[in-house]
Amino acid sequence: MRLAIEDVAYGGDGVARDPACGVVFVPGAFVGEVVEAECVSRRKRFARARLTRVLEPSPDRIAPETAVVPGMAYAALRYEAEVALKQRQLRALLARIGRLADPPLRDPVPSPLRDHYRNKLTLHWDGRALGYVGEDNRTILDTPHCPLSHPAINEALAALRRDPALRRLRPGARVVLRHTARDGVRLGLGAPPPGLLTETLAGLSLTVAADAFFQVNLPCAELLLADFREAAQGARTVFDLYCGCGLFGFVAAQAGATRILGLETTPSAVRSATRNARALGLRADYRCAPAEALPEALPPADLWVVDPPRAGLSETVRARLLRDGPPRLVYVSCAPDTLARDLAALAPAYAVRSLRLFDFFPRTPHFETLALISRAGVC
Repeated sequence: MRLAIEDVAYGGDGVARDPACGVVFVPGAFVGEVVEAECVSRRKRFARARLTRVLEPSPDRIAPETAVVPGMAYAALRYEAEVALKQRQLRALLARIGRLADPPLRDPVPSPLRDHYRNKLTLHWDGRALGYVGEDNRTILDTPHCPLSHPAINEALAALRRDPALRRLRPGARVVLRHTARDGVRLGLGAPPPGLLTETLAGLSLTVAADAFFQVNLPCAELLLADFREAAQGARTVFDLYCGCGLFGFVAAQAGATRILGLETTPSAVRSATRNARALGLRADYRCAPAEALPEALPPADLWVVDPPRAGLSETVRARLLRDGPPRLVYVSCAPDTLARDLAALAPAYAVRSLRLFDFFPRTPHFETLALISRAGVC
């Protein structure tokens, strides 16, 4: 097929229209391009195609600046154009799903690092190859080097590939490498890395379980947390849902918060949050429980922070916010589609004051969004 690319959908696929197939999604194609593509699957209203040749390239197309691994949908796109594209995608999702005709979007924040920004790498071993899962969700593509991961991780990966211990690993196992400035690289073969790590972020030195979540792009996280710290000014009691090791609550304390309640489902993260709060001298209560288990009897809170996984807020949590949520809410999202859905659901009680994209994941389709929300009549 010869196709004119009209848009790039969230997820990174170019979008075209064909008289026979309807909407056609073409990975690797960018807005304004004319491409040749081969249909690989067809449904009733759309088709997917494989890019075979770029006939008329976008002025923003570049030769990839690094090796390309799976997931790097924008490796051939000029970085400034990538950030602008993600901003357009966010705006479109907020309008279509969130019903925000004119969302209060601030200027997007590019990542200070475009490559080698990740402090964690997860690969898969099939008995012969160690790498990322391919587009068919089965094949392991051997990955000797990840251009998005910290240089120390790539050095450790090269050493691991020469280590006989890798050959003894059962097929299907995951290999995880995590890096911190203080601890170097910690390796997990077929299991999460063991022990505790020390992470430094937002002026805090935090003890984090190696098997628990932490921000993967620290320079960009610094910028998001600076915005969050400003948003948390004036809040004294803060509820931190999906709290991980307690990072957002601790930054709220830098802004003046004196009481923190956190919920998290990973036991090692809860232990880390409790340990960190004690070391920082904070009045905090961290519980190993889902956000849906927020106690019925709660002290009044000035601010809730929610940082859910890609699935977003559950219906139970949205109902609780509508019923007795705080005057102010900060929503940190890694999935703009579920963020938009949740904002629409909260609209009867809450107004969106500000939204800002932070490009935590250059070269890939993903990004973070910081949404500042308040009840009607609260500035």
